[in-house]
Formats: sequence, C-alpha cells, structure tokens
Amino acid sequence: MTKYLSAFCLAVLVTSSAFAAESVKPSPKINYADNLLMNSKTAKRLEEMDSEDARLALQEARELLEQAKVAHNSGQAAEGSSLSSLALKKFTQAAKLLPKSESALKVLRKRYLELDEEILSYLEWYDSAPYVSGDEQEAVDKAKSEVLKAKMLFDNSKYEAANKLLTRVLDNVVVMTNRSMTSSEIVSSLDFETPEQEHQYELARNNEYKRLIPIAEQQKVPKGGKLMLFKRFVKKAEDVRVQADSELQSGDIKASIKTLQNSTDQYLRALRMIGIR
Repeated sequence: MTKYLSAFCLAVLVTSSAFAAESVKPSPKINYADNLLMNSKTAKRLEEMDSEDARLALQEARELLEQAKVAHNSGQAAEGSSLSSLALKKFTQAAKLLPKSESALKVLRKRYLELDEEILSYLEWYDSAPYVSGDEQEAVDKAKSEVLKAKMLFDNSKYEAANKLLTRVLDNVVVMTNRSMTSSEIVSSLDFETPEQEHQYELARNNEYKRLIPIAEQQKVPKGGKLMLFKRFVKKAEDVRVQADSELQSGDIKASIKTLQNSTDQYLRALRMIGIR
C-alpha cells in the first residue's frame, strides 16, 4: 500500500511539474532578444569583428539572455523581462563598437558640411555688422575657435564628435543672434550730431535685420500661414525701404529716417512671426 501511495505521489508530482512548465507562456520580448542576439547580421558582424571588447560585450549580452530565459521558465516573468532588457542594452552597447557603413559615414559628413555652412552664415553677419558688443565679439571668437576644433575632428574622421561640437556652437550662436535682434535699448537715447549720422545709423540697422531674414527663414523653416505672413512683412519692409530711399533722394532726410525705422519694424515683425523673440 505504501509503495502504491509513493508511486501515486510521484506521478502527481511529475504531472504537476509538467503542467506548470506547459502553463508558462512564451515571452515575445525574450524571443525577440534571442533572435537579435543569436541570428541577426549585427550579431554575426560582432562575432567576426577583430575586437575583444566587442566579443566580450556580445558574450555578456547572451549570458544575460540565458538568465532571462531561466527566470521566465521558472515562473519569474518580471525578472525575465528585466534581464532581457539588460541583455538588449548590452547588445546595443556592443553594436556601437562596430565600424559604421560607408552610407552612414556619408550622412555624417553631409551633416557636418550643413552645420558648418549654417554657422558660417551667422558669423559672416557679425563680421559685416557695423557694431558688435564686447560680449558678442567674445562669443563670436569662441565660436570660430570651436569651429576650427570641429574641423580637426572632421579631418581625423571623428565625424560624430565634430557634429556634436558644431551643433552646440550653432545653438549658442542662434541664441546670441536672437538677443541681438531683439535688443531693448532705445535708439533715441543715442546722441547724433547731425541728421546724416542718424540716417547712417538707421540705414546700417535696417541692413543688419535684412541680412538676418534669410538666415532666420532657413533656421525656422516657416510653413503655411506663417510663411505667407512672414513674406508679407518682408515685402512691406522692402517697399517701405524703397520709400525711404526716395525721400532721401528728394532731400527730406528726417522723413527718410522715420521711414527706415518703419521698415526695420516690419523686418522685426517678420522675425517674430516665425518664432524669433
């Protein structure tokens, strides 16, 4: 009787274990990680790569994946999910050690040229401006220095580092230019000895904002209604500028000064319309 009871208990235990194993549902996340770490082209490239760091990273990722499978099959779904996430993270880190394809390098080189050209447009504007404050000149000099550093990185095929540096430079230059465009200093506080001096100042100020228009449009890329209104303000500024030139030709310099100020205000409205504050 005891033998039969023991055999019965053993049969129940085995059946229960088998039933428990069958009740564990497959994990899509673990299956995805398994396919990626074991069969993907990236995994094959890592296996063949002549880099101990890359192979070790791949090995660690696969070990974490095996631990995830064991945990999941033991009924610890949360632990399995967490370990599979770690495995995927480790695999991603390993993939970063792979050399980039020629197409990817081409994209990085193109991005560098775009950033460099855009920054140059801003810096050229400062170089041609009739007045640049001390703080602005210091920032411009720093930007030029960092552009040279980025070029050295680019020349040494460190494209990602070069682009990262240029992106930061562009952000700083844009912020500085926005502040320059929206300076709250009152022009009337300046003392001009003659109307001619005041006219020259207003003309230079108008030209500065006019030069900013294509730069701002390229940076902000306005669309739809904003673009239409932006162009309308720019057109109004240009028309008013023609009027100011006509007034100057007729000898009414004071009227020309006021008309130039109106033209500059239209340029400011255009810039603010596309988000330059």
